[in-house]
Amino acid sequence: MFWKTSGFQLVARVGRLKFHVLFWASLLALVVAASHAVAASEASGRQRLGFLGFNGSYDGVVGPAVLVARVDGVIDKGVEDYLDSAIARAEEANMPLVIILNTPGGFLESAMNIVWSIDKSRVPVIGFVEDGWAMSAGTLILVSTHVAAMAPGTQIGSMQPVAYNPATGSYEPVNESKLINAILEFLDQHAASKGRNETALRMFVTENLNLGPDEAVRYHVVEFVADDLGDLISKVNGSIVATRAGKYKLILNGSVVEYRPGLRATLLHALSDPMVSSLLLSLGTLILLFTLASGHAAFATIGVLLLLLGLAGSGFNPNIAAIALLVIGGILVLIEINTPGFGVIGGTGIVMLILGAALTPVSPKGFAVTPSYANRFLYIIYALGGLMGGFTALVVYKVIQVRKRKPEIWTIKGARGRAIDPIGPGKPGFVVVEGEYWKALSDEPVKPGDEVVVVGKDGAVLKVKPASGSRPSGKE
Repeated sequence: MFWKTSGFQLVARVGRLKFHVLFWASLLALVVAASHAVAASEASGRQRLGFLGFNGSYDGVVGPAVLVARVDGVIDKGVEDYLDSAIARAEEANMPLVIILNTPGGFLESAMNIVWSIDKSRVPVIGFVEDGWAMSAGTLILVSTHVAAMAPGTQIGSMQPVAYNPATGSYEPVNESKLINAILEFLDQHAASKGRNETALRMFVTENLNLGPDEAVRYHVVEFVADDLGDLISKVNGSIVATRAGKYKLILNGSVVEYRPGLRATLLHALSDPMVSSLLLSLGTLILLFTLASGHAAFATIGVLLLLLGLAGSGFNPNIAAIALLVIGGILVLIEINTPGFGVIGGTGIVMLILGAALTPVSPKGFAVTPSYANRFLYIIYALGGLMGGFTALVVYKVIQVRKRKPEIWTIKGARGRAIDPIGPGKPGFVVVEGEYWKALSDEPVKPGDEVVVVGKDGAVLKVKPASGSRPSGKE
């Protein structure tokens, strides 16, 4: 009886336990379903961008050629300026832009600004790792393009931010949750919104995940594996891509237009190299300190020039650096023209004017003119800067020539003139030499009108002699 009762009680308790388990499981299922419904509602509220397949409605057509921009090396302000202008050029020509990436990474701020430009683009932007890799900031750009592709043998990933120490040249991983969470949210807004695998995107940052092309396609990080640019164009041809401006169908014929970086982008890219910018800052500081301490203030202008270039390459706003170069360069040229010196001030000023003109921001975006007109305006600025620099260099060169010329002492010996009176030994008379009347003596007889040569001077009296071949005028 005891075992029966106990068994009954045990069965009852087990029954109640099953009821509680089923109840809480059902409640949990309802909560999960509700959360998925909320997530789906949020996803539907956010505009779906990126690759939409090959079937469906669309608002317009882009093509038939593609514009290609190539990014090699570190991603920095120069690359940011280059891709920004490339997107503007693609919009003007109604062509999709293909960004070919081969980069170890770069500055996070520049990469984020590039992603913002991609999201604002009115034409589809295609990212392609054709050769090498696109790590860190390169991966951030790739997964944020509307269509992403990789070639066999390439690699992406390792997006954990690192801090660069210019003093030691070392890199240290950054684990601050404030920065990590900001990058994760940025990926969610700009990469996951284009259909990318959110889990893989997070693992790029938190676990330094690395993927090859096949794995990237399998995990829905990129859309295509293409052997080369031609293969990529054939694979995306006919696809529909959604941008913030609408849905566009790619109708391509395989033609390619290469977009080259301008002078400003090339110069910024060179200055943004960590080794170059660190060297410029160090040399500029040392030159400035040593010249001021030694009293050679003129050479301090070279230190100021190197400091401005180093700042422009180390993250300082290059637009402000360009304005500073133009203003300081103009002041130095004026100082050189109006004050004596050795040409260092003027020469440095000319270099500042030319570099300031090259770094002058003339972007096609934000102007009430067409991009082609803005580009022509940019070339005019370069031409004027070069002409002004050349003219100033010529003026400074002539001034330096005059200052270096040895002083000439005026002498009347050897000058030629004409006799006014008869002149002879012990018989002084007047002559006209270089337009002035002089009293003169001669050891040889000289008639009025004869040409004479000055052979010496005794006080205010010239010593002359008849010039060879001189003919008398007939006057006595």
